[in-house]
Amino acid sequence: MKKVDGARCKEEESNIEAYLTAHPDFFQGRQTLLESLFLTRDDGNTISLIARQTENLRTQNDSMRDRLKDLVTTAEKNKKTFDKCKSLVVKLIASNDGTKFLSAIEESFKNEFKSTTYSLILFGNSERRINHFTSVVSEQNASEHVGLLMQSKEPSLSVLKSAEKAFLFGPGSDKVRSSAILLIRSEAKAIGILSIGSNDKGYFVPEQGTNFIGFVGEVLGLLIPRLIEY
Repeated sequence: MKKVDGARCKEEESNIEAYLTAHPDFFQGRQTLLESLFLTRDDGNTISLIARQTENLRTQNDSMRDRLKDLVTTAEKNKKTFDKCKSLVVKLIASNDGTKFLSAIEESFKNEFKSTTYSLILFGNSERRINHFTSVVSEQNASEHVGLLMQSKEPSLSVLKSAEKAFLFGPGSDKVRSSAILLIRSEAKAIGILSIGSNDKGYFVPEQGTNFIGFVGEVLGLLIPRLIEY
């Protein structure tokens, strides 16, 4: 008998649900009925249907507000990144020799990107150091240390492994908490890696997007073969 009553109850519930779904305006003008309906919360306490709806709307509004705030914050960061990249590109294009070219990179990293440390590694057979942040290493050597980063088609904005940081940034690697890594290509051939490091964990994050920094990498790919002998 109980099984029959249970089946009948479920059938009635199903019918009520189907009716309300087909008539979404059923409660229109039935304020007293709405106010008399209560739901059981997860903690076992009851709450009126209207209060529950108000609570849900408040939660949805809070969620939308947080998402909007995140979007605005991301847009602001992207605008700042764009301005920095634009300034750097203009200086790079204006450079007419390797010394001015490298100085423009360093000035941008120090004064605009506020980098903790940075490096430019170029791929060549004669391994050597060009200046305090630029060096030449073999592509094979680089691949052994940062092979996964070199496989990426897009700039990498992330936290690096200790071994990767040590190879890219040298003595200053212990200060790097976030980074932007660009594989530089010239006519589809990899010619080097540009690494920018920050001691701020939230300075370079994937949410920023990589279009602007990626454009800097493209400009470097065009100018490095013309201005630097390695």
